[in-house]
Amino acid sequence: MNKAKISWTIAVTVVMAALCLLLRSCTNNPWPASISEGDTYFTSFSSEFKTFDPAVSYYVHEGELLDSIVEMPFCYDYLKRPYELRPMLATEVPKPIYYGKDGSVLPGDPPSADVARVEYVIHLKEGVKYQPHPCFAKEADGTPSYKGVKLEEIAGIKSIASFPKQDTRIMTANDFKVALTRLCDTRLSSPIYSTFLSFITGMDECSTAIKAEVARLEEEQQKRGLNPERYTVLPDYRKISLQGVEVIDDNTFKIIMPRKYPQALYWMALHFFSPVPYEALEFFAEPAIVDAGFAFKNWPLGTGPYMMTDCNLRDFLTLKANPNFRDDFYDWDASAEDKAAGLMADKGQKMPFIKQIRFQFERESIPVWIKFLQGYYDTSGIPSDMYDAAVNMETNGDMGLSPEMAEKGMQMISSVSATSFYLGFNMLDPVVGGMDPKQKKLRQAISIVLDYQEYIDIFMNGRGVMSQSILAPGIYGCQEGKEGVNPFTCRWDEKEQKIVRLDVERAKQLMVEAGYPNGVGADGKPLVLHYDASGSGSQSKAGFLWMRDKMSKLGIVLEERLTDLNRFRDKVNKGDWQLLFSGWVADYPDPENFLFLFASENSAAASQGGGSNKTNYSSPEFDKVFHQLESMNNGPERMALIQKALRILQEDAPCCWGYHPKSLVLTHGWLKNYKPHHMSKTFKKCLRIDHDARNAFRRKYNQPIVWPGYVAIALVYLGGLLLIWRKKD
Repeated sequence: MNKAKISWTIAVTVVMAALCLLLRSCTNNPWPASISEGDTYFTSFSSEFKTFDPAVSYYVHEGELLDSIVEMPFCYDYLKRPYELRPMLATEVPKPIYYGKDGSVLPGDPPSADVARVEYVIHLKEGVKYQPHPCFAKEADGTPSYKGVKLEEIAGIKSIASFPKQDTRIMTANDFKVALTRLCDTRLSSPIYSTFLSFITGMDECSTAIKAEVARLEEEQQKRGLNPERYTVLPDYRKISLQGVEVIDDNTFKIIMPRKYPQALYWMALHFFSPVPYEALEFFAEPAIVDAGFAFKNWPLGTGPYMMTDCNLRDFLTLKANPNFRDDFYDWDASAEDKAAGLMADKGQKMPFIKQIRFQFERESIPVWIKFLQGYYDTSGIPSDMYDAAVNMETNGDMGLSPEMAEKGMQMISSVSATSFYLGFNMLDPVVGGMDPKQKKLRQAISIVLDYQEYIDIFMNGRGVMSQSILAPGIYGCQEGKEGVNPFTCRWDEKEQKIVRLDVERAKQLMVEAGYPNGVGADGKPLVLHYDASGSGSQSKAGFLWMRDKMSKLGIVLEERLTDLNRFRDKVNKGDWQLLFSGWVADYPDPENFLFLFASENSAAASQGGGSNKTNYSSPEFDKVFHQLESMNNGPERMALIQKALRILQEDAPCCWGYHPKSLVLTHGWLKNYKPHHMSKTFKKCLRIDHDARNAFRRKYNQPIVWPGYVAIALVYLGGLLLIWRKKD
């Protein structure tokens, strides 16, 4: 027997066996094996993260991550609609204490004019700890472990979680003082500083004091030879006075306001109000920490359910469960519908349920969709190209999940965003503006023919709700169904049990009463209106053509005026336009946050762009009602005033109320407790994953087709043996 041939045969057999094993291990799983099958929630991001500094971050996708790390005095009930505040780091949502001009306490809910000062006393939960962090680590003598650290001592460390020395401490009221004082530091350019300036006493004076202290520190630093542009000086925010924040003790602080402003409580549910430990700012100000590439804006620290362990901004970020997180139990105010959907199955269980969250950068929506179908993402939106594959239109017009998706155990969850889009009329324009009854009727007629339900059906695949006013569903005061009908543009169809647009004949009659029969004015010429937009327009070209066609039914000629963005903004600021499409996303769930868009003092033109009233609407009647309700607490009296304000706007029609967008999210059946929340991003701690079910799904729908590979290996193997044994010795 030829030993060489035997050796070659054995070698080829070993290689082919290895190839078979390699083929058997083939997978399309995009995740590392260490996290793929465990208790990890997989989600994606497509826009670059600018900052996770809670004083600065203002983008929704940043909040998706940041608000799982930091916490605020208050949050929202996860399930309740309309949205309602509840305690988070505080023990309760406090009642305001009102003081009159003579310093006496005013009882009840006094008029704003009688209030000279307001105080909110916030009692904090005791024993709340921060996540483990090197900034808290100390030596035996109490010196911070990383104070004066050298760059070579931390070389090779890529994550804050990898620093060898870590510790924690208990959150105190002074950490809120630090956080709010930081907002006054103009170097940060906090986007909400101007808003807080209007309701927290002394912020302007605090800002001035910080500027002076920064100048002093920079002068000292230059003397030491350090570049203040690279090594930013750090004022001691603990010692700088902020009159509107008073620390009473470790677990109590007071917010002092110069006016009545109930909406301040909603701002205290945003991450701008999250506590900041001064030790963290000191740590990230260390020159060696700066030189190593670590920054507070990339490595947030808080008391929340998760902590950041990986920060690769252009690839992926990882959050892991905070080992110091306090006892926080799943218990919400659920409706009967929520209970039927299984959203209270985990009542009383400790959160967070998921131990790890992976945020993966994805440039396009299609890869996310494909990985979702394969079970590698737990939720997904629906790309427009995939809409027909995912959604099945029911006979009653409702959207349902396609049979193919339902068969895989998926669920489709729809929710209406707290956002309003509308076509605005420039109330300063002599044709479409003004408060003359004829001008009102012209705007009403246009509002009738612009049937935004049709627009939603054609251009949005039904993903929207036709507006009846500026208020979005879920906002206090927004009435839905029959009670919420705008009688100037719509009616309630008893048979269909839905809101429908008034017919075109009513709009034509209004055109006659407005002085434009068949769209012809007193001068015998057709009425020509101009739609102003920037670039390619706020709507698609098809959307503009739809709008033009609708107005042509009234004899109106609609022309489009496109300008570059800067010129467009200038036109809006000066009130030099006629029609424009715009929208508003709620900062907080209070009707004041929508109705203030029409207060005369907020006119964009009058304030040269400083106000949010883009339509430049001005009505003494509306202003009077708005200023009555804006600072009232919710109740029957305020509700009545809200409805009165909405009816004034509906009749005056400074806008054609468009639509509130509806989000459609697909989730796999293994994801539990999912309900969209459009006011807060703090609820990933509520989600639970049945990872056994997820793993079973992945195995079922990702079976590799390996038989061609085995055939190829077998053919190569047999061919190799043939060559070996036919070869002459």
